[in-house]
Amino acid sequence: MAVATFILKRFVQIVITLILVMSVSYIMMYYSPGGFMNTTTMATVLAPLQGQNPILYQQVMDQFQSRYGLNLPLWQQIVKYVWHELTFDFGNSMQNPSLTIMSQLKQTLPISTLLAFGSVLLSVVVGVPLGIVAALKRNTWIDYVVGTVSLAGQAIPSFVLAVIMVLLFGVALPGILPIAGWGTWKDAVLPIVCLSAANIGVVARYMRGSLIETLRQDYIRTAKAKGVKYWPMIYKHGVKNSLTAMITVVGPQFAVTVMGTIWVEQIFGIPGLGKVMQSAFTSFDYPLAITSVFLLGSMIMIMNLLVDIVYALIDPRVKL
Repeated sequence: MAVATFILKRFVQIVITLILVMSVSYIMMYYSPGGFMNTTTMATVLAPLQGQNPILYQQVMDQFQSRYGLNLPLWQQIVKYVWHELTFDFGNSMQNPSLTIMSQLKQTLPISTLLAFGSVLLSVVVGVPLGIVAALKRNTWIDYVVGTVSLAGQAIPSFVLAVIMVLLFGVALPGILPIAGWGTWKDAVLPIVCLSAANIGVVARYMRGSLIETLRQDYIRTAKAKGVKYWPMIYKHGVKNSLTAMITVVGPQFAVTVMGTIWVEQIFGIPGLGKVMQSAFTSFDYPLAITSVFLLGSMIMIMNLLVDIVYALIDPRVKL
């Protein structure tokens, strides 16, 4: 019963937060200079019509604004778009009026999700051992090397690393791994590596700090006093208890990475959600842009909710 109440309260908080985030995002787009008719090829196409037949031009503009609700007062536009998002009625994008946004998401979201899952998995597989080694060799040259590598991974943006990878495998080492396109598992290798670099640094540093703190606990000293062997003690009492802290890192990382693949997908020519999001905001495609905000906010908050629940299930000391 307590779990159900907790989930219900968090669900209400998520809905309220999503409404606020989408409303603010819409207002920012509304008052930003430009607009769909001014920033896309639609303006070029309709420019001659404006001078040749102003009446027909106005009719086209009125029909367009009426279809997407842009002729309504601002508050009604916000209510219209927010309600459509909350009821999963995303409608059609302005750039592709014949395609529903849902159909575009079905094509692009699985690709971005695969890249995000692969990058988070790689960050855990690489970052956790690095953090363990750094913690056990604290204040030695090994610890300093791991710390330097972790900071370097966090400092280099993923799109800069993507450009380096393209130059490396496209010029210096051609043919080993593809640098553009999508179709085979090899196409995902370089994007996943680029997306996981920063996450590896975060996981390694969190794991190092968590394990160091765990090894200072009284039950570790008790295990030593009882004569528990070193490596079983490190694994059973140290590493396993420290891994719970990783849940609070990995969960939100996945959500952010799904929606943060824009530049990496652009550089590697991957038809994922990042390309759709980038075109939506640059062209003032209101339905698609607000849907992107809705997806990003939903993923982050739902992952945080799952993290809290899983954390409470794993660690008996934590209560919801």
